[in-house]
Amino acid sequence: MHRFLVVEGKRLMPLLFLLVLLVSLSIYDNFFRQVEQPVTVPDDQAENILTFITADRGELDTPASFRVMQTMEEWTQFQEEHAGLPDYPFNELFEVAVSVMHGEIRSIQQFPQEDGMIQVQVRMVSQPRTYHVITVEREKIGDRSRWLFLDENDQILHEVMIPPAEEGEEAGT
Repeated sequence: MHRFLVVEGKRLMPLLFLLVLLVSLSIYDNFFRQVEQPVTVPDDQAENILTFITADRGELDTPASFRVMQTMEEWTQFQEEHAGLPDYPFNELFEVAVSVMHGEIRSIQQFPQEDGMIQVQVRMVSQPRTYHVITVEREKIGDRSRWLFLDENDQILHEVMIPPAEEGEEAGT
């Protein structure tokens, strides 16, 4: 009977070894895991939240820039300027693309204005050498919009008007 326990112990050694490997790998993965931060918004602003899809993000060494792309020509020009970006099937009929260089987009909110224009606030966090490209449903934005790129302290970093304001209109406002 004593020999029976020794034989069974030898059979359990590979399973014990695999269990130790599994536990150590799980601990190792938890050290280097990057967790997505959930976006929390006050209840009174919940109806203004726009959902977006991340088309791509990563590291890139370029100057800081903020773009809103509505046409395939703008998207193609953007991809030509940044050849390291993967190819995303952008659909200009249903999507508007937004890119941020040296930052990560945290949330997007829209606020209808009295003149029929939509104000879109893009909140972002500055991160050197990173980029974030997202798409937003075109029907939720409309034809006339004012995009404000804001930092963590709600300071306006950049503003984009869609369609672009005429030179005479800018001088009058």
